[in-house]
Amino acid sequence: MVFKKLDKSFYVRSDTVKIAQELLGKYLLTDIDGKGLTGGKIVETEAYLGAIDKASHGYGNKKTERNKNLYKEGGYSYVYFIYGMYYLFNVVTGKENFADAVLIRAIEPEIGIDIMLERRNKKNAKKITSGPGLLTMALGINLKHNGIPICEQNILKNKGEKGGGLEIWLEDRNINIGEDLIVSTPRIGVDYAAEHSMLPYRFKIKDNLWVSR
Repeated sequence: MVFKKLDKSFYVRSDTVKIAQELLGKYLLTDIDGKGLTGGKIVETEAYLGAIDKASHGYGNKKTERNKNLYKEGGYSYVYFIYGMYYLFNVVTGKENFADAVLIRAIEPEIGIDIMLERRNKKNAKKITSGPGLLTMALGINLKHNGIPICEQNILKNKGEKGGGLEIWLEDRNINIGEDLIVSTPRIGVDYAAEHSMLPYRFKIKDNLWVSR
């Protein structure tokens, strides 16, 4: 069965908190380096609201070489490296130069689990994608994927770019997560954000075993 990829209209909306909630139940998929298709259902996200959010890399409209792809329009990736060991994958949302994004914190693995186990050097699938740094390892995502299109409308076709196909994309597989199944909490690891560290912008599917914590 062929499922619908999320298109640009999904990502460029202005309500990033709503997008973070609506991403629960969508599927994150990768087809990287010829290894094969890998992915699963998104079960945990966090919203980051650009210039007005002290937890965001775009707070105060500060632009650096590291965060420049955060300022693209919705439908691109923003990947960064932390703790000297983890890559974190975000989907950029909203209009260009707003620096809004949603961090994908956990997925429930379903597709290409053998490939994910090989990438993680694991023998069983327990918790292999339960955390933002673990899921990128399993899916093969790293800094070379920072700033790439994640919807077909944003595929670059200029000289030197691949002529088609996405390495990372999100799909709607007709799974509806009702409001009663969405739990909101403060975001994780943003104590530096002062009062903004307590904003309830982390969303997870209630009682899902693949949530990071």
